[in-house]
Amino acid sequence: MSPRGIALLGLLILPACLDPIVGTECASGYSPCHGVCAATGACTTLDAGNQDDGLAAVDGDQMDEGEALDTPRSETGVQVDAEVQTIADAQAGDGDWADSPTVKDAPALDDAPALDDAPTRDAAQTQDDAPVQDDVPALDDTVSALFPTVDVTLDEAESVDAGALVDGPPCSDCLDADNGVDSGNTEDGNASGEDTDNSIAVDGALVCPDPQVVCNDQCVDLSLDPENCGQCTTMCASGVCNNGGCLVCASGESVCGRQCLNLSTDPDNCGTCGYPCGNGLCSNGLCEAAGTGRAIVIGHDYLSNRQDMNRVLGNAVFLWPVNPVRLLVYEGAANTTAIAGANAAIAQVANATGRQVVRTPAGATDVSALLASTDVFLIYGQELASDATLSQLGQDWAVSLLAFVNTGGTVVLLDAVYGSNSGTSQILAQAGIFQIARAASATGQVCTVVSRGDALATGLPRTYLCERNSTSFAVSDLSTTITPVVEDSGQTVVVHKIF
Repeated sequence: MSPRGIALLGLLILPACLDPIVGTECASGYSPCHGVCAATGACTTLDAGNQDDGLAAVDGDQMDEGEALDTPRSETGVQVDAEVQTIADAQAGDGDWADSPTVKDAPALDDAPALDDAPTRDAAQTQDDAPVQDDVPALDDTVSALFPTVDVTLDEAESVDAGALVDGPPCSDCLDADNGVDSGNTEDGNASGEDTDNSIAVDGALVCPDPQVVCNDQCVDLSLDPENCGQCTTMCASGVCNNGGCLVCASGESVCGRQCLNLSTDPDNCGTCGYPCGNGLCSNGLCEAAGTGRAIVIGHDYLSNRQDMNRVLGNAVFLWPVNPVRLLVYEGAANTTAIAGANAAIAQVANATGRQVVRTPAGATDVSALLASTDVFLIYGQELASDATLSQLGQDWAVSLLAFVNTGGTVVLLDAVYGSNSGTSQILAQAGIFQIARAASATGQVCTVVSRGDALATGLPRTYLCERNSTSFAVSDLSTTITPVVEDSGQTVVVHKIF
């Protein structure tokens, strides 16, 4: 047997018999050969004449001893038919393969050690991790040489759906930053890299649903839009557009919803929009006898207060049978702390009863006009006002206050012992509502509820402490509709008059 044959035989037999690999390198006396370790020199003998990658001259024009292939090379550098024929001849050959220099007389592939029998990559360092050696061909090159394939470009392969995605269905409505249409994902979904428009075109024009039209780049209904009534940019001063025309109210009428109404006489909108009169009678913006007219005088200004005393004022405000209660308040020269205390008392009862109140502050000159749209008028204790000021207020408000209580309104007045005047109650006395005057201090006294059946006494205990600034009154009014509710040693502290 020739030396070359011996070397080739060693290359084929040794990997199956023993493991010439030590760690990630070949053992002493062995060298890398086509991805395995072979006896030193065997690989050189086998591959003599190959200048590129150490393999038999599959991609060249010559074989081991210059024998040329009978067929020309393909464009890819491999002649498939010639290689198949060579393998077939090698499998069918009967002669002494060692005595023949041609590849076709080599032993059949079935007789050669299987690739699976060679040292696996798991047994040694992977190709990427192994040290690079100039004389060791890459594993991919070795496999390509032993099992040549034909390079197939995308043009020759089966066409790829440019609109398909790897992980999902075609994208029909994707947008990109360039032209609003997804031209295909060349990395994940479009292997050709060409732009593919498979989405719905985006129309930039504004389209409005009927009956709306475009006005100033927005959709509007010309029949209802108060800023574009009948045609674009036509604005309605009343703020209402009906059927393409602006609503115009006559003198004395007010806009309620989408119509003009006279709030002075309309029984369904009496004094204000949405306020109906139960008896159907509205006069001067007030429901006639809609509620029971009342004048309530309380001898506490709520500079100091407690839960039970708070109940008196809360009950007085919510005697009116509506929700929410329209509360007009006059602060004037009242103490700010006392104002806050009174408001807290009203809030306490509102929370306990589930009632609501709409509070409207008013100046002295506005009271008469605002009473027409008010349910309850509250006058805080005027600690810093002079007697002249208090007397003048009673005179100025006399007519409107009498009309207010006679049509069901409620007046609530708070009073206390003040050194600057003779009492806030003189406002009602000057207006002819109530003949009453402040009497003596009741601060620190035990106040007793003497009329437990009166609506003002709802929720009150029999007695409670009269806090700081509390006062009693001297009542000279002979009306049979007057009821003392709370007293201090026989002197009236809280009184209730019905009209």
